[in-house]
Amino acid sequence: MEGRHSSPKHSAAPVRRAVNYPESAPEPKATPVRRVTNERIPREVQVPKRNAMPAGSSDDEPVYSRPKKKKQSGNSVLRMIIMDVLMTCMILVIFAFFHHVLPRLTAKNTVIHPVSTVSISPPVSASLEITPAPVVSSDIPDDPVETEPVPVEVDNRTEWQKKFADKFTDEIVRTDNSYSSPNVSVTIDTFSGQYNGYYQTYYVADIYVANIENFRTYFANGQYTYYGAQDAEAMARNSGAIISMNGDYCNNQKFGILVRNGEIYFDDPMEFDLCVLYYDGTVETYSPSEYVPADVIAAGAYQTWKFGPRLLDSNGKAMTNFNTTYVVEKEEAPRSGFGYYEPGHYCFVVADGRQNHARGMVLTEFAQLFEDLGCVRAYNMDGGASSVLTFNGQKYNIPSGYRELGEILLIAETADVTG
Repeated sequence: MEGRHSSPKHSAAPVRRAVNYPESAPEPKATPVRRVTNERIPREVQVPKRNAMPAGSSDDEPVYSRPKKKKQSGNSVLRMIIMDVLMTCMILVIFAFFHHVLPRLTAKNTVIHPVSTVSISPPVSASLEITPAPVVSSDIPDDPVETEPVPVEVDNRTEWQKKFADKFTDEIVRTDNSYSSPNVSVTIDTFSGQYNGYYQTYYVADIYVANIENFRTYFANGQYTYYGAQDAEAMARNSGAIISMNGDYCNNQKFGILVRNGEIYFDDPMEFDLCVLYYDGTVETYSPSEYVPADVIAAGAYQTWKFGPRLLDSNGKAMTNFNTTYVVEKEEAPRSGFGYYEPGHYCFVVADGRQNHARGMVLTEFAQLFEDLGCVRAYNMDGGASSVLTFNGQKYNIPSGYRELGEILLIAETADVTG
């Protein structure tokens, strides 16, 4: 007879019974969740390092590692482009500083004196006549008859005064757009309207002079100063100019051939077209291969300009290919130019631009204008905001901006005539 508490030798798996806890009994504690604190984590529970296999783990167990960040190729390319742009800008700024700013800071206001003067003297007026020596005769009468000398009228006018007699006046005559005297004649015509299909405004000053010395140049503040500059109206008044026009911005360079009022500052070859006004009143324009500085000076250079380019060929026809930069040639800009008809007869031409009343001209249009005016030589001066024409000490055109000038071309009376 089996005992009451006896059990069979092979019993089934025990069945887990639900345990009924009394209401007042506390609930069983759950496995605590460890919070992240600043406390040191025990070595046995630390998270293994990236790609490190925990001790005692198998290949099937997960490896603790940080997730890899995705490559942001688009942002990297953008950053590289920005860095390249910034680097390029930095290089340009450094270049501009050492090439433009630093030379101005170190050499600005340096006075440059002429090295010599043109050896040739101004030509003697053709009106001066040589009186022949009296003939001595051996047949002298015993009682010579005394006769009163016949007065001889002497024409003291210069060759150009005789040739352009209808342009000069015995006294100074001024109007709003003209000036005449025994030595100078200036008339300014203003054109405003359609020219070559575009609305343009330009000014043509027709100029006659009795003597080459009525045509002069003037540096800012009265002396050639490296990067020197002065207001155009102040320069005109200080120089006694009847009419003036901006020049070729020559004082930003220390090379090339430069002769002003017969004084030589530089006599080097250069890559720009050259314009020369000689003492005899003739004007020639040259490409770099067509002249030698020493020959130009020896021929009697009175003024030279080196901005360019020349605008008319040797036959007085408008050029279409120019020795200059693309910007100077193609930009629709204000322009200033010097034209030559014959000795003693010249013109200043200034075209407004970059404004409602004037588009501005490209170089081919400007060259065509000088051909239309009948000039046989023409030369382009500095343009843009530098294009300024003054008359009686006041601006006559409407410049596109304000810019002080380094020098001007001007027409003035000689010392013996005041106005």
